[in-house]
Amino acid sequence: MPSASLTHWQADRLPRLRSADSHAAAVAASPPDPFLADELLRGLVVLTSAHFQGYCRDLYTEAAAVVASKTRPSLRAVVQRQFTSSIALNYGNPNLANIRADFDRFGFALDLAADPANAVRLQHLAELNRWRNIYAHAGQLPTTPPPTPATARGWIGSCDGLAVSLDRLVYNELRKLLRRKPWPP
Repeated sequence: MPSASLTHWQADRLPRLRSADSHAAAVAASPPDPFLADELLRGLVVLTSAHFQGYCRDLYTEAAAVVASKTRPSLRAVVQRQFTSSIALNYGNPNLANIRADFDRFGFALDLAADPANAVRLQHLAELNRWRNIYAHAGQLPTTPPPTPATARGWIGSCDGLAVSLDRLVYNELRKLLRRKPWPP
């Protein structure tokens, strides 16, 4: 039962990332301008992190609205304000610590490690955020090889897998908490 956030991720954010990836790959395949290929790859890395951050923030906001809607009408604005103040995903990278910090406000453990496929996905997310910070802040390039279009494509796939996994976890936890389906099919 996907959330509106996951539906938006799959119908809008993911196709945009795949389109940007195909353009970056096409430029890299015919390298008359290696600087352009590098800039497009850097942009894809930053864009992938931004879209995944947006998805995580959207899911958190959607979950907060569902919980607030189950409170007395006179308390809804207060509850919603408490859930939406100082959200780590508003200003921080979509790393495991920030995702957990925000969803921890609901009082449930966000055990992304329960899905064995998430171990590699979380490693990819950490690498994505590391390179995102290097590129976005014009940091010094490390001595390790930079990401390639194939690396970025793998990171997009890992973000997609994490989005599906996170959506399922939040749905199940909210269902236990609220004793009903948090969003309709």
